[in-house]
Amino acid sequence: MNQQLEETINSFMNAIQIEPSGMMIWISLAVALLFAAILWGTYRLSNTKQSYQPKFAATLVALAIISTILMDLIQTNIALSLGMIGSLSIVRFRTNIRDPRDIGFIFWSMAIGIASATQSYLIGCIGSVVLAVVMFMTKNTGTENQHLLLVVRGSNTDLDQIQKIVGYHTNSNLVKAKNILADSFELVYEVEIPETNSNKVIETIFELGGIDSVNLLAQNA
Repeated sequence: MNQQLEETINSFMNAIQIEPSGMMIWISLAVALLFAAILWGTYRLSNTKQSYQPKFAATLVALAIISTILMDLIQTNIALSLGMIGSLSIVRFRTNIRDPRDIGFIFWSMAIGIASATQSYLIGCIGSVVLAVVMFMTKNTGTENQHLLLVVRGSNTDLDQIQKIVGYHTNSNLVKAKNILADSFELVYEVEIPETNSNKVIETIFELGGIDSVNLLAQNA
């Protein structure tokens, strides 16, 4: 009984520790890069200019390659795979995810690495196509409202009137900064505003008089 168990364990260890050939590694990396290009294109085209983050897009491509390399390493050594799982279990990522859809792109990137390293190319291809369709179908979800920074500069103007205008034309607003000098002021609001109201709020504030500039900025600008 013990001999059979030992033989089973040895065969399992030998099966896991088969090191992929250099050609297989290059092929898996090339396939991962191809699938990552599909992911990058989907992310680029399914986001607006304000929400698109070039560095995040580049990170998604890099994550797909890194996942492929890690999977190739894990397949060659069972001890390394167990250690990797233990290490990842204590990792804490503190980067804020502004768009919940970005979480889907992150997992998509990791799935690309797993599929490429395990030679599951058909699964990776079909999965990438399905996910691309899903991301394009959901790209307009929740985009009716924009999260922007409203910056108002001027002098000799009733600040309460500005607050009323901002409150009327936005779904929510928060004063981020208020600088008042002897002859001028600057107000910075974080606002959630419908796209149809963005021009209207600027025009209405200018109608008060004494306004030097009104700017709407993306929060990552």
